[in-house]
Amino acid sequence: MPAFIETQFPIARLSVEAYKERKANNGQTLTRLGKWWGRKPLILVRASILGMLMPASSNPKKDREIFLKILTMDDAGAWDRCKPAAQRKTSQTAFDRLPYAERIADCERPENVAGPSEGAWAEINAHLATAANSLPELVEQLGQRTFGHTPRIGDTFCGGGSIPFEAARIGCEAFGSDLNPVAGLLTWAGLNLLGGGMGVQEEVVRVQAEVFAAADRKITSWGIEHNERGERADPSVPTCL
Repeated sequence: MPAFIETQFPIARLSVEAYKERKANNGQTLTRLGKWWGRKPLILVRASILGMLMPASSNPKKDREIFLKILTMDDAGAWDRCKPAAQRKTSQTAFDRLPYAERIADCERPENVAGPSEGAWAEINAHLATAANSLPELVEQLGQRTFGHTPRIGDTFCGGGSIPFEAARIGCEAFGSDLNPVAGLLTWAGLNLLGGGMGVQEEVVRVQAEVFAAADRKITSWGIEHNERGERADPSVPTCL
């Protein structure tokens, strides 16, 4: 039986979501760890993995509907992601009439929400003959059915770590490697720091604040000019006297 991604892929909606994620700049999940020019959008990684795991049926239209529900990119899922303040300004009927790119302007990004609603899971499970209530459960059940074990995702050129990070986040066993040591460090940080839970993240933020404060005190003691907005002269720039 072919996988969903071998028969179709919702390029239009995925392109809009990926563009929104990349335009978020520092609001992207992994950018706080370090800059990586070739980092792949997490929603594209999530969609690709789920597209490889989800089997295609004899009903392509229903397959597409279910796939979009899994990603919360169907009409109801997009409305559920719409922020409360935006929901109060319009109705779901008016919301659904908008082009998809306009609809999601005031929505949470799909990689930042828990997943489909309870009602959506009922439809997903009925179509796929699964019994999942979360993305990791769905990934596990589809993997066991297809491979006899939890899906394993390997990325031999992991770069900024998007593929192993998102694969691990939705329940796969993730492996990554790269010849560039910076890439290896970023991937490790994504899996172990961002993926380590709030306690680990809070500790990292605390240590970062201490390091930044110590660096600021040291630079200030050198007499390098700065102002109240945090702007500081760059001592590496040559000056003509």
